[in-house]
Amino acid sequence: MSETTVSREGVATLAFVEGLHEALDELAANAPHVSEEDFSLFSLAVIEIATNIAVHAPRGGEGVVLSVEVSVGEDLRAVLRDSAAPVHLDLTAATMADALAESGRGLAIAAAVCDELSIERRGGNIWRLVRHMSPPSPR
Repeated sequence: MSETTVSREGVATLAFVEGLHEALDELAANAPHVSEEDFSLFSLAVIEIATNIAVHAPRGGEGVVLSVEVSVGEDLRAVLRDSAAPVHLDLTAATMADALAESGRGLAIAAAVCDELSIERRGGNIWRLVRHMSPPSPR
């Protein structure tokens, strides 16, 4: 199966994150075989991680460069590279925030909907997300 990749790079702001929806739509248009559920959950995870970078990077993302590469082949994959200071998180400890909390759900959501979620600290942070696609439903 051939792989389709879409990339974007810019300053890690919420406006940049908003523009990622267009990149995800472009990927979806090139992968009609991916179920709507798989694509929606994968997109949610990508947007949650990108939003966390834009909001929590030093100075609210100003001056932090974020590059995002999303692809589909055997799986749905995303690699988000930021130039922020290395973050030290235990991704296995990500839990859902209280129902009334206004924030704190992003990592837990991404961990819940992806089969793999990892972070590597090398010249910033490299986030890797993988969602295995569901088998096609019988008709």
